[in-house]
Amino acid sequence: MRSILPLALITYKEGIRNRSVFGILLFSLFIFGLNIAVSGLFMREIGKVTVDVNLSALSFSGLLLVLFVGLNLMTKDIDRKTVQLVLSKPISRPSYILGKYLGLLMFILVSLSVLLVLSCATVVLLSSLYPDYFGTFSWGIYLTAAAFIFVKLAVLAAALVLFSSLSTSSFIALIFTVSTYLAGQTIEEVVFYLESSFRTAEVAPALHNFIALISFILPNLAVFDFAREAAHGIALDPGAVLFSLGYAASYAAVLLVLAAIAFSRREFN
Repeated sequence: MRSILPLALITYKEGIRNRSVFGILLFSLFIFGLNIAVSGLFMREIGKVTVDVNLSALSFSGLLLVLFVGLNLMTKDIDRKTVQLVLSKPISRPSYILGKYLGLLMFILVSLSVLLVLSCATVVLLSSLYPDYFGTFSWGIYLTAAAFIFVKLAVLAAALVLFSSLSTSSFIALIFTVSTYLAGQTIEEVVFYLESSFRTAEVAPALHNFIALISFILPNLAVFDFAREAAHGIALDPGAVLFSLGYAASYAAVLLVLAAIAFSRREFN
């Protein structure tokens, strides 16, 4: 632990200093400002649209943080061949992976918190201008939905760590991470559609088992999406919340163990 925390802090500081963070921050500010400018066009849907746009902006900005800043934090030591110097210190390879991951989580948490403050300011402003359209809005549900955006990004960051440990190219790690995100966002709908088709057609058991296996391997990122509940003010199911937390912790842990194994067996020239 003594070697993990300093590495995590160094990774966090490197992430904060990355210039891409300011570009992502400006992008988020533009989306929040655009939401304020055009919200009046939606009339009775102002509250719902405000929440949807703000949570979508948080999710997309967080994705950019993981893909562009997080990837750089994971691959910089390898690309610059300074990883040998780091590993020459009293730190094991699994500890190195864990330290980098914790630093990445700290960076995402702080960055997302800043964006959440700006998002909440947008909601406060619009709810004061159009109070009649925020009758079902709940801060508790909204903040919970925002917190699960971080949980989703934590799982995605674990996948990024795994792909960075396996690949010798940052571009390949980026492609695999983006593919994991896209698959994770849509896997639930795809499986539901295929199962509906299976009920009306004869499908080989092998194909059915293959689909079930793929859905089990790929992360189901849809379980972390509570935007609909936040937009409509629907009370969250405590069971669904606990399941999502357990699923995220289990899946991220498995990915990190695989990353540690792969990194331990990797040779650096």
